[in-house]
Amino acid sequence: MQIEIPDELAAAVAEIAEKTGQDVESLAAEMVTEAIKMRRVPGILFADGATGRRARVGGTGIEVFEVIDRYEGVGRDRLRLQQLFHWLDPHQIQQALDYYEAFPEDIRPYLLTEEEEIAAMEKLWREIPQTNPNWSGHQPGRPDLTPAPARESA
Repeated sequence: MQIEIPDELAAAVAEIAEKTGQDVESLAAEMVTEAIKMRRVPGILFADGATGRRARVGGTGIEVFEVIDRYEGVGRDRLRLQQLFHWLDPHQIQQALDYYEAFPEDIRPYLLTEEEEIAAMEKLWREIPQTNPNWSGHQPGRPDLTPAPARESA
């Protein structure tokens, strides 16, 4: 497929491509892809992140994968998810869920398995011991954040 675009848009794409180090063709394809996804799931936008452009819930700065990570973490319990993201409107949470349903391949690479989450937390505790709830410098009177032991499934 070939598309003709006005000269001023072509110049803008070329300028962005130069700034980002992308070639014009791949940048234009990325822009069209994002536009299609934003049209399919209104309220979602794309922004640069540490590992490239990622889907965000519009007006929040929260990346879709962050909402979905917690969604999976609470066993897909929407009420609990809303409690965790109490500052978001229900429609904003729904936008993240809708995006995940429509484009799971965009989100899955950012979700950690339980083993990966434990390993990341243990690494953090080794590197910054004060983040460990069992740290010897834990002050009395502060809440104990020690994770509850896992329950066995019936």
